[in-house]
Amino acid sequence: MLRGRIFSIGVSILVAAAALSAAPGRCADLVRVGEGPFITGGGFLVAREKGYFKRLGIDIDTKMFIDGALAVPALIAGELDITFMTANAGLFNSIAKGAPLVLFLDRGNNKVGRAYTAMNVTQELYDEGVHSPADFAKLKGKKIGLSALGSINQYTFALALQRAGLDPRKDVQWITNVPQPDLMKMLGTKQVDATDLAYQFGVFAQNNKAGPVVAKGDDVDPDGQIGMYAAKRDFLKDKHDAVVRFTMAYLQGAKEFNAAAANPDANKEIVEILARTTALGKPELVRAIAPNWSYVNEDGIPNVKSVMAMQNYWADYFTYVEKKEAVGRLASERPFGG
Repeated sequence: MLRGRIFSIGVSILVAAAALSAAPGRCADLVRVGEGPFITGGGFLVAREKGYFKRLGIDIDTKMFIDGALAVPALIAGELDITFMTANAGLFNSIAKGAPLVLFLDRGNNKVGRAYTAMNVTQELYDEGVHSPADFAKLKGKKIGLSALGSINQYTFALALQRAGLDPRKDVQWITNVPQPDLMKMLGTKQVDATDLAYQFGVFAQNNKAGPVVAKGDDVDPDGQIGMYAAKRDFLKDKHDAVVRFTMAYLQGAKEFNAAAANPDANKEIVEILARTTALGKPELVRAIAPNWSYVNEDGIPNVKSVMAMQNYWADYFTYVEKKEAVGRLASERPFGG
């Protein structure tokens, strides 16, 4: 069963990690990582900035990307060893076309109370009674702004529309491929009627009077997978020991990241790290959006059920994914491990 194979690879890494110690004099392994300036990568950023990778014999070379999808070509070309990405339609199509990718580590999910995404509507729609997803039937015929088609943002908003009785394939107009800061402006000028944004941008939009937040990601898709780390299959096999040590350091960073999200005032060092390494820029902004930084599973295992639900949704409902080909290759090539 595919789900079991995903869990088995995560558990095997963690069992090995628990038994492994950093041997004195070990030659450092270089790991080239694709990352973005987003707070969902906080576990990695904390581990890197506090020297946890180096203490376990890992030298990190970070290359920054504004979207995980943009890092995939570099990963496939061998320019990266590990990269962040989301379970978007493009990922499943890449796997269907033969990309040898393995998703092996959680990078943030919509744990209840720790959402990473926010839904905003124009002030006009709010005044007309759109205060929560229960009111989304009033969005029929409206323009919904997204950074990318087939993204986690579209997935969450589409689920909310469905539950309100709309058909998100035809009852709304999707405005896509627009950077999130620009979507904030478009909301304020009514070029779009609603958006699904990273939580900080949703709060910025609300504070700038562009439009209020009416829902968070955990309201619609509790525990939904936001981001993961991926690597090529041969890297995980050939550099297994380095992957284990990378995971050890990352999980320590994730533990501290989770603790800081729950109580930022007691974790000022973590707040400072996230301020200087993410797009937020200022400690007060990092604290302002706590605890909505997302949550990282401290066993490192992604929410497999959520990932597969997204694949099925894009294939069965929106038909963005060629499911027959993708499912066949998932079964035969096991890109998620096992």
